[in-house]
Amino acid sequence: MKEKQQLEDLYNLYVNNKCNSDELEAFFKLLDSASDDHEIKMLMSSTWDDTHTLPDTDLIPDFIPFETKQFKLNTAGKTVLRIRTLISVAAALLIIGGVYFFKSDIINAINPIHQQEIFSSTGERKQLLLADGTKVWLSPNSKLNYPDKFKGHERSVSLDGEAFFEVMHDASHPFIIKTGTVSTTVLGTSFNISAYPKHNTINVTLVTGKVAVALQASNNNQSEIILPNQQIIVDKTNEKLTKVNFPGAASFLNRRLGLFEYKGAALQEVIADIELQYDIKIQLETDLADKAFYGNLNMNDNVDQTLSKLSLVMETTWKRNGGQYVILK
Repeated sequence: MKEKQQLEDLYNLYVNNKCNSDELEAFFKLLDSASDDHEIKMLMSSTWDDTHTLPDTDLIPDFIPFETKQFKLNTAGKTVLRIRTLISVAAALLIIGGVYFFKSDIINAINPIHQQEIFSSTGERKQLLLADGTKVWLSPNSKLNYPDKFKGHERSVSLDGEAFFEVMHDASHPFIIKTGTVSTTVLGTSFNISAYPKHNTINVTLVTGKVAVALQASNNNQSEIILPNQQIIVDKTNEKLTKVNFPGAASFLNRRLGLFEYKGAALQEVIADIELQYDIKIQLETDLADKAFYGNLNMNDNVDQTLSKLSLVMETTWKRNGGQYVILK
């Protein structure tokens, strides 16, 4: 009874555009948790007589997508559009052929999901906190698309580039990262995905937890589950998915911050990382490619500093030749 009265009070505040941010949040929670639609419909019917009905021309609900796009809410407490247009739409729907306006439709209309997009440029790293508490570290030259709130049975985002995820555990709502034809599904874990569009491979490296990676191929779909210190390599050209051991997975805890540690990595591998981080091209003399590199590189430094440190350790020199860099003995 108390909850019903609270819903009614908050509804009246909302209709009259008097909700503050806390009351608005409470209203949406009560609306979402209501046991059935009857209470909501009763509240709406009490205000239908005080609203303008929609024109009775073109009685086909093609206007629904257009109308719902007009509802923009700001949870920071700024101006909130009134619910009266929604009530008019609902009333019209009930009149037109007796269409039933479900509670979920009401919630989606007055509290819609807005897709967000974040970019990181060359040499730039960004960290963000998603609505469910998941933390994301976005590497340079990357893009993440995500909703401002998660609804439904899964939490879905899409990635172009590279990012490190610490996913908030929620067993009933799997977290899915989509990168082209590859989907990575987790319940709660920490891992790195490198999926730059111009690269031939997608790498998923697991630090903690468990991850399922699926490839939607033209011939047959493939999937693998990996555990900590394992990696999935997806060959986009050949549509092949391979699981390998990756004992150095914990290094991505530092890499997400731009701090790269190498313990005998081939110089060509180090160069590939530098090219990726700074979005540049580096020409390496052939007999240097397999030389082992031991050391740390801070990819937050400018490219000149990074190449100078690399050359100091490897006893080489570097120069800029037109649009690319060259490393020489």
